[in-house]
Amino acid sequence: MNPFEQLGVEETASDGEIRTAYQKATLAHPPDRDPIAFQKIREAWEAIRDEEARLEMRLFGPPPFKSFLELLDEVGEEKRYVGPGPWIATLKELGR
Repeated sequence: MNPFEQLGVEETASDGEIRTAYQKATLAHPPDRDPIAFQKIREAWEAIRDEEARLEMRLFGPPPFKSFLELLDEVGEEKRYVGPGPWIATLKELGR
């Protein structure tokens, strides 16, 4: 996810606005109660906390590839496992 969206600020936000958004987000998702959300907030903060990093993010955007685990988190638990049904249907289609 885009770090600006993660913190809920515009790409043209000032240092103070970004700091305030980060503080609000960490209060809403403290590390002892919601460590995954806190980690994502922390990563967003690290990505845009200074002017040079924000400029780089605005020019080039977020990195194109995410880690495999982040992609799995976006898919959700209910869609991670594919049972034998689709495989059996595919094999029947192929006539095997």
